[in-house]
Amino acid sequence: MVPPDSRPPDDSSANAQRASDDPGFDEAALFTVIRAAVKDALLDVIGTLLLVGIAFVLLVAGAGAATEANSLVELAASLAVAGFGLYLAATALEILPPAREWLP
Repeated sequence: MVPPDSRPPDDSSANAQRASDDPGFDEAALFTVIRAAVKDALLDVIGTLLLVGIAFVLLVAGAGAATEANSLVELAASLAVAGFGLYLAATALEILPPAREWLP
C-alpha cells in the first residue's frame, strides 16, 4: 500500500508569481547558448570520428606497405606513415597533446 502524499497541493498561481519575480532569466538567450553548445559538441564528435578514420587508414596502409617492403627506404617510409597514423589517432582522442603544444 502506498502512503498518502504529504506535500501540499500545487498552487500554479504561486509558481507563476515566482517565475515572474526573476528578472534575469531570458529564455531566448538560454536557447541560443544551449543551441551553440550542442552544435559545438556535435561538430567535435564528427571531427574526432573523421580524424580517427583517417588515422586508421594511414595505419593500415603503412602496416601493409611495411609487410611488402623490398628495401630499407620503403620500410622506413611505410613505418613513418603508420607512425603518423598512430600519432593522429592519439591526438584526436586526446591521449597525446598536439605537436603545437610540445614547444614553448
